Amino acid sequence: MSMENKIKEQAIYWITCEKEGLSESQKKELESWLRKNLHHQKIYNRMKFIHQMPNSLSKENTQKLSQEVHQSLSKSKLSFKVKSYYASAAAIVLILLFSLFRVYDENSLKYEKNYLTKIQNITAQSLPDGSIISLDAKTKLDIKFYKNRREAFLSNGKVMFNVQKDKSRPFIINSDNIKIEVVGTKFEVINSNNKTTINVKEGKVKTYSFNNLGKKVNTRLLTRAEGIIYLNQGKIYKYLKPNPNKIAIWENNLINFNQLTLKQALAEFSKYYDYTFDFSHKEIENYIITGEFSTNQLDIFLKTIKKIYPIKIEKKNMFIKISKKTEN
Repeated sequence: MSMENKIKEQAIYWITCEKEGLSESQKKELESWLRKNLHHQKIYNRMKFIHQMPNSLSKENTQKLSQEVHQSLSKSKLSFKVKSYYASAAAIVLILLFSLFRVYDENSLKYEKNYLTKIQNITAQSLPDGSIISLDAKTKLDIKFYKNRREAFLSNGKVMFNVQKDKSRPFIINSDNIKIEVVGTKFEVINSNNKTTINVKEGKVKTYSFNNLGKKVNTRLLTRAEGIIYLNQGKIYKYLKPNPNKIAIWENNLINFNQLTLKQALAEFSKYYDYTFDFSHKEIENYIITGEFSTNQLDIFLKTIKKIYPIKIEKKNMFIKISKKTEN
């Protein structure tokens, strides 16, 4: 056994004794041991810090820590030839503490930021790893970076990700039960109407969900100009072939409608305004709309659809009613 490991065992022995309560003679013996060598003091302080660390772990990591430590111990064949009970106990405690320290370090939060946009988008937000994100209006996104991974949690809305490449730390986006895993690429994620849409502008993206047993299912690898829609429960709803030049055009304050209903089109506009829309008939809601508009062109949009369909539009304060032209 190396000299440093012997000192570590001695340090753990004294820390264990401290926890149980030192007698006066033991206190003097510990003080003498610490003064004997500066290295003793350094290792003692380090071991004490590691020993106290589990008390500071968050509840959400406790189960994971326990599982990983037990896995680590079950895979190791421990064979210690020691002269005393304390030396044997110290060696085992040392392994436990270092296992806890490794798992704690991997799962300790290094960076966190929460985004919540209202009626305006925000673009080109830089993250500490060099990644850049843009958020559409009415979007909620939480970012959390750990030592071994980068995570984003999209509750609703649209986000364009330009992920900085880092093979040691994959970037994982969580959108309800859907996960998108990347190393470095450009792609858009939309969480809306109980569906998650992924559109890839550059690079590759792996998407998947988890079943009730916690197993990965519906895994797909998407490349440039490919897209997919998942139901937020995890099932694949539809495959897409998006035009890369039309992905996340909301970054430039544009909205593109491709065979959307009037209700869907106005729902998009409503993210940028405080208007409430009311339709007098279901038929009007389902009028089909195709075209591209600026997010600040609601009035132009309303004038345009009046020319296409027999409707009238009444504005009162922040309320807009759309009805058939023949109605009184």
